[in-house]
Amino acid sequence: MAEAIWSQDIFSKGELSPLMYGRVTVDAYYNGLKTARNCITYPQGAIGKRFGTLYDAEIPGISNYKHAYFEAFTYNAECTYVIILVPESVLIYLEGILIATVTPTGITASMMPLIDSTVLESSFRITSSAFQPKDLVRSTNAANIIASVSTTELTLTTPVAADVILPCQFTTAGTLPVTSPQILVDQNYFIRTTSTTTAVIYATSIEAKAQTNAFTISSAGAGVNNVLVQNTWALTNVTFSKYPVFDFRTVNAYDAITFTPGATTGYNQTLTASSAIFLTSDVGGAFEGNGGICRIISFNSTTIVNVDILNPFDNTNAIPGTESFLAEPAWSDARGWPSKCSSFQNRAVFANTRALPNGLFLSVTNDYPNFDGLIGDDDSAIFWYPSSDNVNVIRFIVPYRSLTVHTNTGIFSTPLTFEQAVTPATFSMTLQDSTAATVVQPRALDNQIVVISGNDVHAMLWDGFNNAYTSNIASIANEHLIRNPQDEAAYTDSRRAGSRYMFIINASGNMIIYQTLVSENVSGFSPTDLTQTYGNGYFRWAAESISGRCWFLTEREIAEAVTGDLVSGYTVDTLTLATPSTFETGVITAFKITTTTSFPTASITFVAGTYYWAVATDTTNITVYVSYADALAEEGAVTFKNEGIGCTITPWPLSTKFYLEELSFDVFTDCTHTYSGVAEDTFTGLARFNAQMVKANGDGFGFVEEGNNDEVILQAHGSNVEVTEAAIGFPITTVIETLNVAVPGVLSFKGSSLTFPSHIRAANLMFNETIGGFVNDTPIQIDTLLETIPGDPPNPMSGVMEITPMLGWNHDAGTINITHDEPFDIKLIGIFYRIET
Repeated sequence: MAEAIWSQDIFSKGELSPLMYGRVTVDAYYNGLKTARNCITYPQGAIGKRFGTLYDAEIPGISNYKHAYFEAFTYNAECTYVIILVPESVLIYLEGILIATVTPTGITASMMPLIDSTVLESSFRITSSAFQPKDLVRSTNAANIIASVSTTELTLTTPVAADVILPCQFTTAGTLPVTSPQILVDQNYFIRTTSTTTAVIYATSIEAKAQTNAFTISSAGAGVNNVLVQNTWALTNVTFSKYPVFDFRTVNAYDAITFTPGATTGYNQTLTASSAIFLTSDVGGAFEGNGGICRIISFNSTTIVNVDILNPFDNTNAIPGTESFLAEPAWSDARGWPSKCSSFQNRAVFANTRALPNGLFLSVTNDYPNFDGLIGDDDSAIFWYPSSDNVNVIRFIVPYRSLTVHTNTGIFSTPLTFEQAVTPATFSMTLQDSTAATVVQPRALDNQIVVISGNDVHAMLWDGFNNAYTSNIASIANEHLIRNPQDEAAYTDSRRAGSRYMFIINASGNMIIYQTLVSENVSGFSPTDLTQTYGNGYFRWAAESISGRCWFLTEREIAEAVTGDLVSGYTVDTLTLATPSTFETGVITAFKITTTTSFPTASITFVAGTYYWAVATDTTNITVYVSYADALAEEGAVTFKNEGIGCTITPWPLSTKFYLEELSFDVFTDCTHTYSGVAEDTFTGLARFNAQMVKANGDGFGFVEEGNNDEVILQAHGSNVEVTEAAIGFPITTVIETLNVAVPGVLSFKGSSLTFPSHIRAANLMFNETIGGFVNDTPIQIDTLLETIPGDPPNPMSGVMEITPMLGWNHDAGTINITHDEPFDIKLIGIFYRIET
């Protein structure tokens, strides 16, 4: 009998596919886990509970997540808005608060899946094949005179919305108020309105949200002082000064026609065709021939148009059609508008119209509305139509180290053999890889472009030696996790070294976290989901900002009361309702019971205002349970001796809601309500927690409570507990399950003990910053020298827990299961085994 010492202290491969469970000859086996649900892996090797989310707002105007477009808009590096397009409206959020709505927009639900967006200077640009490109722009409200000041607040003359955060500037006809720090003219600040006419000044929107570092005011200044709130929004069509041009006519359409210019130079000159060829749609297009280049500015007849001559004709002789080029604007209602947008090297970029699905268009340098490419100067517009022995429909544009476009056949890129600005003369694109991005916009992260093709995640790395991108499938070891992906967002946690993540959201509503650090050979995937005790929750969309923040649009099933039913009878196992009930047959539904006289006599004592649980056996009869768990297990049903008198049962079925939630590493629950202030035990305005079991961290103590009457009350041992700091939310259920222990090298150089009888004599689990949790259903107990003082909140602990499973000589003895659903953190650093083989 041999004893082996072995350890696993790297979990960076995340949750491995079942197809990897026997692959002990590859490193991934020893760096991965069997289950890593609701976890994040750290580049240093540890694995722990994933981030939580903060509740920001309930999103109005949608009943289907596919009818929303969701993106973040970083405005001039001063703040980040969350933009949500819903049918006929644009919702604009700042720090989780709806501050503006633009309506109507003409954008319908069916258009949402077709939308693309980019940020171009201070505009949020959207495109779709269904409409002309549009810019969402912010402008300044009318000046709001400061009526008076106090030490902490400004009083405004014109009322504004209360309890919102707004960007602003200050102007003066005399001297500005004296503040600390001192406000200045034409500088950007933020106000948080404390009423419709009072506001507090902050330097950043984040400080305004947290209500920290508010400016103090010591003097009102002199003369008329104004606050210029910057919160007027408009969604308007992009106005183009020049359009790209394309010859849409059939081949040889004007070969038999001659074109005669009215002059060799000049503006508003005539161009005459020998027979009918011109169309009104040619206005804005171009004509070239006999050395001349001109833009068509007006239509006179089918044989005469007026032109501006940009490059002189050699003479005014008739020009054969075979030596001519006649084009109309490439974009129009008739030909289609660009459906993709981006920017690169100070050029606006568009692609993919209905008539030119492989068309790529780059604007004049530093002149975004101008797509004049007729002359071909270095800064002129650029047009390109990638091809590769197939039809190439441009699906996505990704500007990174080069400009890459992703088509239905693969990835094209501008060259990177040398670094210089692209010009019409030097521009080219070559096929880099045949990996075709499908429905998800590729993202740049960690010196790579992450491309999702079908259910595979490809990492496109720049190969400097070959001056090309090379592709590898990053998700091979975790192939079971990616299923019908619909969104991805690149996130860099600026507070933790080396923490770079790609969030990939599946159509099923779970989210896969891809943790990557190429320089350290770290790459792994782990699944995460939203946990509710009543109903379901789903991740639907994600949006990130360059400032290290991330938001999610989530879909949740939330309990809401409907019209009640009178109790008309009973059986020993059921209550009978007077009318066909709103309870759905076979579905577990929360309800409350009230009475005008007496409750039913039953195996429990009913209490008004308490949630109970029912399963309808038909349209009028319900089986009653005390808890959701009992109803789910179909155990412990309430029995009845009578139906009571004057009883009404009010169902609380589930209703679909959509929420804006922000990623946070400071909380360990989801859709979290936070509080900081005077001691409180009751937290109101929390309708989303009705009939839900929630977890709370109050002043460092953990609580398990049920939401009721739109509020959560913190209690311990039957008494209310007041706290000054609280975080209340849906629990995050973390599950970490190790793979079967397979000691490498026991049998041979590449051998393993996986298929040979063994058992674990002892295992030491090293944790960091951990509170709560279980190992194989045993509470985590960390061996440290720190004392636990009764009445004090638990401290995050770092140390070792030893287990001695001695599970016998079998092949399933090598797994360890760690679970954690407390409102605290858990981090597993490593597991150190003593094994008999």
